[in-house]
Amino acid sequence: MAIRITGIDLAAYPVDGGRKGQLHQGFCQSGPLDPYAFTVANLLCGQRSATAIEFMGGLRVEFTAPAVVSVTGATAEISLDNQHQPCWQTLHVKAGQHLSVTPARPGSKHYLAIQGGFDFPQVINSASLVKREKLGGLHNDGQPLNVHDEVQSLAVTSRFHLPPALPQPLIPDYSSAVRVGLVPGYQHDWLDSLQWQRLFNSEYTVTPQIDRMGCRLSGPAIELPSRALYSEAIALGAMQIPPDGQPIVMMADRQTLGGYPKAGTIARCDLNHFAQGIPGDKITFYQLDADDARAKWLLQLAAIERWLSL
Repeated sequence: MAIRITGIDLAAYPVDGGRKGQLHQGFCQSGPLDPYAFTVANLLCGQRSATAIEFMGGLRVEFTAPAVVSVTGATAEISLDNQHQPCWQTLHVKAGQHLSVTPARPGSKHYLAIQGGFDFPQVINSASLVKREKLGGLHNDGQPLNVHDEVQSLAVTSRFHLPPALPQPLIPDYSSAVRVGLVPGYQHDWLDSLQWQRLFNSEYTVTPQIDRMGCRLSGPAIELPSRALYSEAIALGAMQIPPDGQPIVMMADRQTLGGYPKAGTIARCDLNHFAQGIPGDKITFYQLDADDARAKWLLQLAAIERWLSL
């Protein structure tokens, strides 16, 4: 079975779980910007981590064969042959039907999953596209999908039962003003008490300098002492503080090494909210220690497992 791309407003590209264990070789991790939405999209199709399509802006596709699909992400208008369809639910489609997704906030991220997963070339054990490294994509050239592209899906080899619709309490609230947890780490002791108060008591704005590599914020500058720092590995969600004091949060396609001091890392349980940010959104931070951040993430996973067992 396959889909035919009939419309793309901004960008669409394949993502899977990412290139794990390859940072020492110079390959970025990549994978979905919003791991929560990506994971649930696959679960709604009866699978755990198959290749899906991440897209920003509107997406329109035609199905060339019957399929089981799902769409997850921020609020959007979803229609199947002009009939309204819910987000965060399993959809059964027929050959010849047309699916249209129009986000309420242009630039937010959405995921289209299909039972069996989409068939994209694997490069370094992943189908995730990294444009900067010219890896992945339909033709393995690092290029996003284009209108008229036809993407095949893989045969369904094994699956668990299709779960019920995701309960409302488990659907994230992707608002334009969010609080995200920050776990101090790396060079956190470079910030004195005044700078920590400034970071946690100030509001920051998402700037237009945002992509899959990272997000630059604008707000009260964080002042750090001038010290030499060797380049070191950068974790997903790491908050770098460059010389101008405006925080940069590193995302899925971040570089493997960086030399700016790092105040800490966005908690995994809140990373999906940060990933959905668009220019102009307001961000505030609250402090979490590593144990609390881990506990919140495990509780989030436990809630998903309870839903699957219904």
